[in-house]
Amino acid sequence: MDRVEINTVFEMFDKNRDGQISRKEMSESLQNLEDDMKEAFNVFGQNGDGYISVDELRFVLISLGQRKKTIDDCKRMITKVDVNGDGRVNFIEFMQMVKGGDGFNALA
Repeated sequence: MDRVEINTVFEMFDKNRDGQISRKEMSESLQNLEDDMKEAFNVFGQNGDGYISVDELRFVLISLGQRKKTIDDCKRMITKVDVNGDGRVNFIEFMQMVKGGDGFNALA
């Protein structure tokens, strides 16, 4: 991370702008981040079963204008982030994908 990115993240956590990040600010920010990630996950995993399937991924991508993505394309995308090999993405795999950055590019 460069200085600008570090400052941006710091400002995101330092809610009262006192130049410090308290334990409470950190806890609240992390909870908000997790809530946002769960919301994003639920956009992809639309049926509420706790997984993103190939069909769900394709539906979201088509909704976002990625009409040329085929089922095979979506299977390849899922495979890139499917750590346990069950053919779908759970929340933990989704979080790892977002943290790692590499897998997230597969969904773009």
